[in-house]
Amino acid sequence: MMDIRIFIGMPLRYAKSVLEEQAIPFTVEETKSRSHFFKCNEQAIYVIRATYANEQIHLLVNYSLEASEDVRNILRDRNGDYEELIF
Repeated sequence: MMDIRIFIGMPLRYAKSVLEEQAIPFTVEETKSRSHFFKCNEQAIYVIRATYANEQIHLLVNYSLEASEDVRNILRDRNGDYEELIF
């Protein structure tokens, strides 16, 4: 059995391809951030938890978060530059 911890932080597309290639059954469950400071990038889905139960791997996934305009304004330095936050 593989160490399922390897999937944590992995993009969902890649995790699915690894599991499908090895014919390992899996399920995917999505969670969403309720933060008002960050918006979800629904094109960038990644695994935040992997568990094994009922003879299959369960992947909990979330969308990458991007700073909202309000957060960017707060973090903007005196020169007007903003360093992109990546989560």
